[in-house]
Amino acid sequence: MARYSDKMDRSPRRNQVERVGRTRDLPRIRQVRRRPTQPVLQPIYSRFGGDDIVDSGDTDTVTAALFSNQDGVLTSGEYHTSSVQSQSSGEYYLDIYRESLAQNADREVQFAIGYGHYKGSGSQVPQYATEGFTPTRALHSQYGNLLLAPGDDRFSLANRSGSLPTDLQQFHFINVQRSRMKERLDPGNWELHLAGFGVGNSSITGQGLVPSHSVIKLIDDSTVSDGTIAEAGTVYKIVSGTIANGLSTTSGTPTEFGLFYPDNGVILLDSEGIDGEINMYISSASFAYCATPVTMSNANTVGFLNSISGSAYFAARNKETVHATHYFIRVRNQDYNFSNNPSFTSGSQGTFTHPSFFKEPKVYITTVGLYNDNNELLAVAKMSKPLLKSYNREALIRVKLEY
Repeated sequence: MARYSDKMDRSPRRNQVERVGRTRDLPRIRQVRRRPTQPVLQPIYSRFGGDDIVDSGDTDTVTAALFSNQDGVLTSGEYHTSSVQSQSSGEYYLDIYRESLAQNADREVQFAIGYGHYKGSGSQVPQYATEGFTPTRALHSQYGNLLLAPGDDRFSLANRSGSLPTDLQQFHFINVQRSRMKERLDPGNWELHLAGFGVGNSSITGQGLVPSHSVIKLIDDSTVSDGTIAEAGTVYKIVSGTIANGLSTTSGTPTEFGLFYPDNGVILLDSEGIDGEINMYISSASFAYCATPVTMSNANTVGFLNSISGSAYFAARNKETVHATHYFIRVRNQDYNFSNNPSFTSGSQGTFTHPSFFKEPKVYITTVGLYNDNNELLAVAKMSKPLLKSYNREALIRVKLEY
């Protein structure tokens, strides 16, 4: 008996019909995207695109009161020192506070004051110091290195009081605390009054000298001069006058009483020149500050403090230029839907803590961090309120960075 293959027995048309029929009988597969039932890997960092960072061309100049009170003016009773300032630093300068320790345990330093001398007079050599290097000489060298051009070791004024030589041999200084001055002190917006101490007052008592009626009022000359560009930035001359009325001298060249360095927060005063005007206390044999066996009451720095507090007026403002850059953070619906907070998952398998997260995980965005290419955190932006994020939601967050 002959056997025939089923394939051989079918006609071509029959085979074609069967192939079509089988194709139609196959079940249709519909691809369905399933929500994860456990946390999946999500990006931790997202790189900004070319259009996501917008550098604003606008800049704002902001000024504010320098001192930690509302009007930015230090008056009577607002000049305090610290009894815990170390002797090693106290021999060089005094930190000045607006409040006493009893008034505010968290008080902040407003500025420091001190006295420098080219030859080291006005202070004795501390026990730990090298012979010939007194605190006043060290301060003169320090401020010379900070403010003068290389190779120059003397501060100078062209028109000093009393026809004194051009070069300053000694000076008193005010150095504003860095956190208070921001970017710089505001030229034309500070005023300092110094009280004199009569000729009969040859020493400072424990209560401080009683000021005489002689008071000099000092400002800078930025209203009539653009200043001089030096190694330490723009430098202005210190002259007699007030913010309200301008320079005291309306004609001719005004007398110069010091140098003002706004970028460094330094007011450097001509001790001899001011002494010739108001009888400022200067001793050639005292410590810069208290130290055994010389008492605090004999210090040039304390005498300067008494001149400042005796006049009871020091007003100043800081100044800063603020630039702004806008960062646009685009959070797509697929991104940042999970949290690394330990309460988000449970168990060794890392399953969701809340069953509702199986199909619809939800998180709240509260903070945006800006990182560099080394994944180092540079800035943090806080949301005004938590922002809900899920697979059904996208977000556009704008971060404004001012600096």
